[in-house]
Amino acid sequence: MQLFNHTSKLQARWVTTRAQLLLPLHLASCINSSHNSSSPSPSGITQLLHTQVQPFSCCSSSSRSSRRWQHSTATAAVAEAAAAAAAAETAEEAASGGAAAAEDEQQPAGDWTVLNFYHLVDIADPEEVLLRHKSFIAAQGLDSICGRIYISAQGINCQGGGLRQHTEAYVSWVASQPEFAGLFHTLWPARGPMFPKLRLKLKPSLISLAGGMQAIPCTEPGMRATPLDPQQWRVKLAHADAVNAAVEAGREEASKRVVVMDLRNDYEWDAGHFDWAPRPDEEVFAETPGVGEAGVPTPLKGTDPDNTEVMMYCTGGIRCDVYSALLRQKGFKNLYTLHGGVQHYLREAGSEHWQGSLFVFDGRMAINPALEGQLKEGEGLPAAVPCQLCGEAPAALPHVNCANIDCNELFIACSTCKTKFHGCCCEACQSAPRLLRPIKISGGNYGTWGNYADIDSLSPVIASGRKHEGRVARRARRREALQAKREAVLAQRRELRAAVKAAVRAADEAQAAQQAAAEAAAATRQPAVA
Repeated sequence: MQLFNHTSKLQARWVTTRAQLLLPLHLASCINSSHNSSSPSPSGITQLLHTQVQPFSCCSSSSRSSRRWQHSTATAAVAEAAAAAAAAETAEEAASGGAAAAEDEQQPAGDWTVLNFYHLVDIADPEEVLLRHKSFIAAQGLDSICGRIYISAQGINCQGGGLRQHTEAYVSWVASQPEFAGLFHTLWPARGPMFPKLRLKLKPSLISLAGGMQAIPCTEPGMRATPLDPQQWRVKLAHADAVNAAVEAGREEASKRVVVMDLRNDYEWDAGHFDWAPRPDEEVFAETPGVGEAGVPTPLKGTDPDNTEVMMYCTGGIRCDVYSALLRQKGFKNLYTLHGGVQHYLREAGSEHWQGSLFVFDGRMAINPALEGQLKEGEGLPAAVPCQLCGEAPAALPHVNCANIDCNELFIACSTCKTKFHGCCCEACQSAPRLLRPIKISGGNYGTWGNYADIDSLSPVIASGRKHEGRVARRARRREALQAKREAVLAQRRELRAAVKAAVRAADEAQAAQQAAAEAAAATRQPAVA
């Protein structure tokens, strides 16, 4: 079965090729024409891409005028090529069924699904299991299945999707395999393909965690936290709300506090979270204290492992099952997890005790089953935090990546700020020395960065985007910047604590001195005993 329109794909490739060929030729012709014409005028091209072009410096006014024309025409050339690149991205997304793909008449909305499941179990021969999965998908012609399906010696983890008949056939077959008996899964309707391709492969760890997960006994059910279904979780949250409110009011001891812990990335918390769950200090879950590390997540610091009730949740449940086994090793006894994760809770129990919507790692980017059918046309899903640029207006999901190709920060903003900052996360990124991408006012993923800049000949005019620096290096650079920011915040906190302690100490000393003076004065006034 042909899933995508191959004509559209060819058109998309042609537009991309045309964009790559057009820019250097047009740029060269425009600059050459500036030398042969006394009064050229740049063509009126709508700028879909905000490009930082370095101005030329010169002495004479005539040279300055000529340079202005070169600058203006070069910008127009960049904009025209950018428009072609943006068109290439749009055509490519439409052809491949990306996150922003519109409903196709040949692909009814109800036919497509998103499939999520995981199963933690010891697997003696992961390679044999992998080959079995590949063989079944190929033999049954389940060619619409895409997404991430990882297999390891500790089980399987799937975030995928495809046509309903394909996903249902696949998950039924998986559940029939001896090692995956009792498999729990969820199926969600989708407007089209939500993943670009299938990544079915072996992984040493099913989730990213410092030190890996091979040394964590997560395949032993007794080591994992007690699972609560959505209704039980809601009751437990009501209990946590009552107890924690009493602690805040001073009616209960601090040791009675129920810890509600979010085991997701910090930007996922911004989209939505449960009451009493603080924002994770870690930018990504992989930074959470893992195997071989003495620390625990911030919400657990200073708590009593023997008596503190800990409620853990994540999107689908696998992070909690794995990490709860690690916390068992650290001595925590009263651990509870949300069976099926947040997405299952919102579908089954509604949005009680939940703020905002749910970030998901597929083309939808954000969902809120509790609000299905209630939003008006054009409205975005609500976020749990206000606009992260102005800090005032309500933010609308989904997240958007910064248009600065070198930043790529994932953030939430209101539509006004997205337009005001040209799709960037801050003022600095608007004047970044590298190429900027088209604004994503309605959110969504960007295409491959090469769609926006991949031409070495443009380096004298604009930076040509990412070249030899890989994703790992860029991520490391962003983490270094984040770490520096956190260290600065911690330093300020330490200074504040020191100042508070000094002030308290000075106040205590002053009070003690006053008390001593008062006692001395009282002693002098007291008559001597005969």
